[in-house]
Amino acid sequence: MNNMGDDTMKNNRHYNVSLSDKHIQFLIKCIDISQSTQSIKPDKSETEIIHELEKLNDEIQDDKYGDDTIYYDLYGV
Repeated sequence: MNNMGDDTMKNNRHYNVSLSDKHIQFLIKCIDISQSTQSIKPDKSETEIIHELEKLNDEIQDDKYGDDTIYYDLYGV
């Protein structure tokens, strides 16, 4: 069995994950806290994921509070 390239294959795996609205809101809160404390410095691909999660969270907040409401609650449930 040839193990050449196994490390490369492990680093390029992709996963499909189902997230509920609650999960997305939780992840956004974690990201906001981490960024505010400067404990994470995302690279380009990680920044793209954060932007996608933020878009999804915006849609959730629009559905929850309406399109005309600005949502600022960082710590609410």
